[in-house]
Amino acid sequence: MADDRSSPARLVSALAAMTAVMLLVAALGEWLLLPSATVRDLDEGGVARGVGLLTTVPGLESVALLWSDLTQPWVVHTLVLVVALLLLARGRVSSRALLVVPISLVGWTLEAVCKVLVERPRPAEAVVEVGSWSYPSGHATNAALGAVLLITLVTTVRSAWVRWGATTLVVIGAVLTAADRVVLGVHYPGDVLSGLLLGTVLGLIGVWGLAPTAHPPLESRAG
Repeated sequence: MADDRSSPARLVSALAAMTAVMLLVAALGEWLLLPSATVRDLDEGGVARGVGLLTTVPGLESVALLWSDLTQPWVVHTLVLVVALLLLARGRVSSRALLVVPISLVGWTLEAVCKVLVERPRPAEAVVEVGSWSYPSGHATNAALGAVLLITLVTTVRSAWVRWGATTLVVIGAVLTAADRVVLGVHYPGDVLSGLLLGTVLGLIGVWGLAPTAHPPLESRAG
């Protein structure tokens, strides 16, 4: 019977591919998106419209700030860990599923490196002060990365309504997180779109790296 463990070579390949994708996103931002006058106009217009909503929708700023706190990257990655542990305790996944945690942390680190490589300043309209660079959005990247990992974990649940319900919630959560960053003026639309793309691809590569040849990505043999 084939070994249920992840191949070290496969994991190394996944880490290398994740790094390559991060460098590609950084290059696209530095040499294609940011120098484009069209992209700059769209970004600046998007931020202006997003921040403008705060003055027209009562209570929106408080809700946006609360959502920003609830979707901090450390919260997303803690949620991934908690879900993995719960499914492991219920026998739905093997211990290998816990590798989603280092995968998520690697993605978080790569997003931070991408910011430093590009060094895009935050929008002047930012409602709150944020110390890091703007491209790509860390919230959006980690929300998308966490969504991919959570969806992968919940595919092992027998109940279809739980699988689809959880999938719908995490996808909506990632989209709302991206929109929240623009409404607060802390990111341009290009930052959050790039973040969603980066996080999704990093997550998919990470899941591929966890999958052995003969078994589903995370499912326990006993399940």
